[in-house]
Amino acid sequence: MANQGGNKFIDAIDECLSNGVRNGIFQVSTEDNALNGRTITIDGRQVVNFGSCSYLGLEVDERLKQGAIDATIRYGTQYSASRAFSACNLYEEIEELFYKIFDNNPSILAATTTLTHVAAIPILVQDSDLVILDHQVHGSVQLAVQLTKARGTKVAMIRHNRLDLLEDLIKDNPNKYNKIWYMVDGLYSMYGDFAPMAELTYLMEKYHNFHIYADDAHGMSWTGKNGSGYILGKMPLHRKMVLSTSLAKGFGTGGGVLVLPDKEMMRKILTCGSSYTFSGPVQPPMLGASIASAKIHLSEEIYVLQNKLQQKIKLTQKLIDELKLPSVSTTHSPIFYLGLGLPRVGYNMVKRLLSEGYYANIGIFPAVPVKCTGLRLPITNAHTNDDIKNVLEAFSYHFPKVLEEEGMTVDNVSRSFNLPFAETKGKFSDSIVSIKKNNFEIQHEHTIHNIDKDLWDHLLGDIGNFDWEGCRFLEETFSDNDEPENNWSYHYLIIRDASNKPILATFFTELICKDDMISPAAVSQKIEEIRATDKYYLASKVVMMGSLISVGDHLYLDKKNPLWKNAMIEMLRIMNEVKQSCGATALQLRDLDSNDVELRDFLIKEGFLRIEMPEIYTIEDTKWKDENDYIARFSSKSRWHFKRMVLSKQNDFEVRTLSGKAKVESGNFSDWYKLYYNVKKKSYNINTYALPIKYFSNMIDHPNWEIVELRLKSIEPTGNTDNPLISVAFCYKSSKNNYSMMAVGLDYDYVLTHGSYRQCMYQSVVRANYLGSNKVYLGMDAAVEKKRFGATVFPKSVYIQANDNYNFELIGAIQGNN
Repeated sequence: MANQGGNKFIDAIDECLSNGVRNGIFQVSTEDNALNGRTITIDGRQVVNFGSCSYLGLEVDERLKQGAIDATIRYGTQYSASRAFSACNLYEEIEELFYKIFDNNPSILAATTTLTHVAAIPILVQDSDLVILDHQVHGSVQLAVQLTKARGTKVAMIRHNRLDLLEDLIKDNPNKYNKIWYMVDGLYSMYGDFAPMAELTYLMEKYHNFHIYADDAHGMSWTGKNGSGYILGKMPLHRKMVLSTSLAKGFGTGGGVLVLPDKEMMRKILTCGSSYTFSGPVQPPMLGASIASAKIHLSEEIYVLQNKLQQKIKLTQKLIDELKLPSVSTTHSPIFYLGLGLPRVGYNMVKRLLSEGYYANIGIFPAVPVKCTGLRLPITNAHTNDDIKNVLEAFSYHFPKVLEEEGMTVDNVSRSFNLPFAETKGKFSDSIVSIKKNNFEIQHEHTIHNIDKDLWDHLLGDIGNFDWEGCRFLEETFSDNDEPENNWSYHYLIIRDASNKPILATFFTELICKDDMISPAAVSQKIEEIRATDKYYLASKVVMMGSLISVGDHLYLDKKNPLWKNAMIEMLRIMNEVKQSCGATALQLRDLDSNDVELRDFLIKEGFLRIEMPEIYTIEDTKWKDENDYIARFSSKSRWHFKRMVLSKQNDFEVRTLSGKAKVESGNFSDWYKLYYNVKKKSYNINTYALPIKYFSNMIDHPNWEIVELRLKSIEPTGNTDNPLISVAFCYKSSKNNYSMMAVGLDYDYVLTHGSYRQCMYQSVVRANYLGSNKVYLGMDAAVEKKRFGATVFPKSVYIQANDNYNFELIGAIQGNN
């Protein structure tokens, strides 16, 4: 459902990470005058650093330091020229050493690993190729792939390490593409798991056009012959594989290396790759340090360093097993990941470990799904055995305290990762003091008929179209339909405090929702092409606050009550239980106030991602005497436009408002549906499944619905009793006297020539004025038109908590193919 385009998705990431900055988790500055590789100083206190990826501890090796000093003395701090013109001769020396490290394969050096990808991928991947991304491949690889998308190269994505899906894609496109490239990491940087290289080699041998581009940044140095990394430690460089790696991790210096199966490929990338022709080079000090590190890699000492780290890896795994900690993967890499679940649980643990003298990082969205926050613990040779033992024992000590303090259980963490954590539950469930229960009175019903009508309308009847009668209409409409997307399950929730005063009230639905609902229209159009043969492609079952067709503030929340956050946590607990029991993949909290900073920060800590929705438009002032009084509220420009485009054309239409008995006598719902469907076929800005025809037929019998029909007056008599129906608005009158224009139907032959959409909206507003309504809800979309009607803009957000990021990222990949 997330909007993958433009700034919305970036803003959501920014909010999530900025929340961590405000909590002192990210962007921490060290205060040391010198670093030793083991400890850093934060807030005046020296702590053991478990945030480094320098696995072999070479960054503080005296030989590397001296190599940088010698190169600086001889060549200066920089050689400021593009390598396309000239290069410091240290380049030749280091690349000769890389040639030996990487088993006599051609190798070229760039200033960073990202620049390596940017240089290589657009040269290797042709317009006639297909790129398949593992959805956990490093962001720097995905960044470089964006450059190929701009040329029109097709890009697809598969779930992490799902080689069955990979092979299906290869088999589905046997001759369509010149080459099929699969982009992977050798060692994945969050959970510390590996690419299945034996199986991938089998696929390269089986399919003639299948190739691999692998980023082995985190596999470099600590494993493999000459420290050549995880991938080359498992297999020789395949003739259909290109390998990139980083010198900024285990190698102890900086830069990125590209390892290629032939010299001609190397020549072309070095000549044409943008990072080599237009970017600055690796500077002499770093070249000097890299030469010193390369010489260590080509000596027997590299195996001493590797074995030393292997002992620490084994010790770490042994202690995790003994302490029964919630380890997400067991891979025998130097990266360990201990599951915690929600971001606030991770924040709590990091702060507690810091107080014990250990600085550690957490994995958080977008690197991992929003509910899969965990302690990311890389092990290096700088750590002593006692460091490792003590930090894990500290985690074990604080783990139950953190869960208790945050109102969580091991079961909650287990569900977040979809892992059993059986031994963790066995150890810690008894050690966690019972979670303190608030003295709430909770009413959770599955039908509005079990909710007191006056109470519901008092709490929620004035803030949308979901008063008691509106919810009854939804229940009767979205049940017993042929299409699964039009059968919903309902939940009504009221949480009261000890004095029986409501703190929170809402309703939520279980339903099937298109994941691209508020994605850019062009993206939804592309996805709809696929849905022509696969109706439920990129559609998910979700638990959604409100529903797909309700408008307003779906949440009553008494923020003056000091227990409002506790009530919200209770609501989320109930919604998560419903999500698990019905097999939904996400929670969606719809239409919350974008300007409510306090609620935003609370929900981000609860593991939600905020996405801006299309704005909602409401006319707040409906008490006008006549049309002149109405437009007097507009700007002079809007008045001119309104008179010219709306008032001047209203005599072209016969307006009928059908309510009560008139609806029954009309019985015109099949014609209404045809006009509605005309609009639905063109509506991609808010992309949902079509409403069932029952939605329109049920309006006839429901007292709160009105239908505003516009018929075009005939210039000459036609002999027909009725003028042609060209526009219709479906409007809901709430118990609190608000008026909602919920849907519209149009004959598009008259939209431009007669302004039928504008007229339809205006006549709905006129009807609301006649009824003395307090406000008019005009819904989303058509921003320009609604602002001209004097509507007030209300920015709204949807908060999403998904099981994983895959569909978000897949929609992003589809957008790039547009």
